[in-house]
Amino acid sequence: MNSREIFLRVLNFEKSKRTLKWEFGFWGGTINRWKNEGYSEKFIFERDILYGEFINGPGIQFPMPSYDDEVLFAKDLSIKFNFDKGPSPVPFNWFYYPRFEKKVLEKTKDKVKYIGPDGITRIAFNDERSMPLWVDHPIKSEDDWERIKFERLNLNDFWKRFTVEDPKSTLNKLRNRDFPQILYGSPIGFFGILRFMIGEEKLYFWYYDKPQLIKKILEYLCEFWINIAEELTFYTDFDYGRFFEDMAYNKGSLISPAIFNEFMLPYYKKLIDFAKSKGVKHFIVDSDGFVEDIIPLFIECGITGLLPFEIRAGNDIEKIRKNFPGFQILGGIDKTALENKKTIDIELEKVRRMIALGGYIPYVDHAIPPNISWENFSYYREKLNDIIDNQKVL
Repeated sequence: MNSREIFLRVLNFEKSKRTLKWEFGFWGGTINRWKNEGYSEKFIFERDILYGEFINGPGIQFPMPSYDDEVLFAKDLSIKFNFDKGPSPVPFNWFYYPRFEKKVLEKTKDKVKYIGPDGITRIAFNDERSMPLWVDHPIKSEDDWERIKFERLNLNDFWKRFTVEDPKSTLNKLRNRDFPQILYGSPIGFFGILRFMIGEEKLYFWYYDKPQLIKKILEYLCEFWINIAEELTFYTDFDYGRFFEDMAYNKGSLISPAIFNEFMLPYYKKLIDFAKSKGVKHFIVDSDGFVEDIIPLFIECGITGLLPFEIRAGNDIEKIRKNFPGFQILGGIDKTALENKKTIDIELEKVRRMIALGGYIPYVDHAIPPNISWENFSYYREKLNDIIDNQKVL
């Protein structure tokens, strides 16, 4: 079976000879460390990679046409460890078009202040060794929203939003794909997108001070994305809907259930109901942090699964499987367990049990950090591959 076929069998909780071989991603510094520890690349990256840069694995969508064309994929590692093909969106920009011009505002020996293609002004270390500081956002008022909606969030140039030269031919060919195809995709979501556009602190105030403006934005985006999906589903089909939120930290959700139900639930239901009318059955949210408490809220929306289930944030994927037996779980391998072989062995026994239950695709619960050695990663990945090859989904 190909990657798409395995993906659908696993998410349907059907019997399968195996689950998928995916990995979420890697720090650039991790890969550079491994080059000094015996890892030799056959397929070299087309540019130098930064220490803190996120290098995509097949467990996360690639490419990212709505974000940034500079995102890299770990092709060599995927070949080396025989990874399955990962999920991909159609080559279409669902967000700002045209994107904002990337512009460096200030630069020192250690840091850079710049405007990204998403219009966010950031201050970051030159090697991206930690999360950047977000200091400004495109929407500061209702007038800003109206202007950006008019200039960058319209479908006047629908076909120009594609990142390929012959989009109709590409779409038709995608019907015969051998990988899972994403409808919607990052950065689509009803909390995460507002953080990008407005900024987190201002957003929290606006939920209370300007609720009608927030709803006005969300209603527009919801209809905007449905209109795009209506056109795309005329040309090709989709395997699952994917959403980006990052709406939790290590203690739980960043917003209350009341805010979720007022500002997220109705729009998720609308997007998901439309997708269901086109034959899409699975809907997965990407959120870091402790997510166990928000699973019931997402289930009410029609969400069927989550990723990547950070273990150090307190998530317990076996407990989640027991409490929500039909909920899909992607990820959930503690990255810190890769620090030594004994903890790797313990962690992978959990994985073996989870695979048998169905609805589970195992990989590390975020990008693999630079404190993980090449020896340990190779040990972990080869052992996990062996478990996947020999543990049927029952």
